[in-house]
Amino acid sequence: MVLYDFQREIHAGFFVSYYRNFAIPSIAKTLAGRGEMAARPMKRSYDTGIVIHEIIANGFDSDRGAAMVELLRRVHKGVPGTSEDFLYVLMTLLVLPLRWVDQHGWRKLTALEEEAAVAFYAELGRRMDLAPAPATLAEAGAFLDSYEERHLGRSPEGDELLAATVSALKIRLARPLQPLTGTVLALMMDKPEVARALGLRPSPKWLRAAFNAVLRHRAARALREPLPVTPSFTPGGVMSAYPQGYTLDMIGPRA
Repeated sequence: MVLYDFQREIHAGFFVSYYRNFAIPSIAKTLAGRGEMAARPMKRSYDTGIVIHEIIANGFDSDRGAAMVELLRRVHKGVPGTSEDFLYVLMTLLVLPLRWVDQHGWRKLTALEEEAAVAFYAELGRRMDLAPAPATLAEAGAFLDSYEERHLGRSPEGDELLAATVSALKIRLARPLQPLTGTVLALMMDKPEVARALGLRPSPKWLRAAFNAVLRHRAARALREPLPVTPSFTPGGVMSAYPQGYTLDMIGPRA
C-alpha cells in the first residue's frame, strides 16, 4: 500500500502528519526545545520518513527495522509529554495518510488495508512502550479528532518550527507553486482550525474546490495507468538529504 499502490497519496499524507504536530502547543514546545528541526530541518524531515519506511520495507524483526525501532525508543527517552501526547503523534501517522488516500486516492482502501495499517502502528506503539493504540481505524480517527478539539492552538514554537521546516515541502513542489508553499500546506490540512493553529490563512472555498479538482484529475489519471513496479522507497537509497545514499548510523539526531 505504501511502497506501490498509493505512493503519491501516502507521501502527501505523511507531510500532513509531519506538520500537524506543530499545531499542538505542548508538542511544538517540546520539538522546538530539542533544537533538531531548527538546526537541520531538511535532515530531520527526511529522517522522519526514512525511519517509518525502513520499518515498512524491511519489517519489525529485520536488523534494519529493529535498529529503527531502537532509534525511536532512544530519541524519545526522557522527552516530556503525556502518554496521550505520544499516542497522538503515532496516530497522526496512521490516520492522516489514510484519510488523504480516502479523499484523494485513485481508489478506496480495502478493509484489509485499513486493518493492516492499524496493526502496524499498534505494533510500533507496543514496541515503543506507548499506551495501547485504538483497535480500529474509526477509533483511531475519533481519538485524533478528540485530542485536536482539546489541544489545537497557535504558539510561538509552532510558528518557529513551520518557518524552519517549510523548505522541506517547498523543494518537492513544482516550481510555479513554490512561492505558494504556505497556501498549498493550508490546502493540505483537512480542517481550517489546523491551518490557523499553524499560523496559516485558511483557504477560501473556491481555492479549495480548485485544489480538490486537480487532485481528482490526478486520481482519475492514475486509475488508467499501470501500477508502479518500482517501490517508492529503497533502503539506503539516494535522496535530496543524502545525495550519496545513507547508512543507518546517519539517521537521527547527532546527540
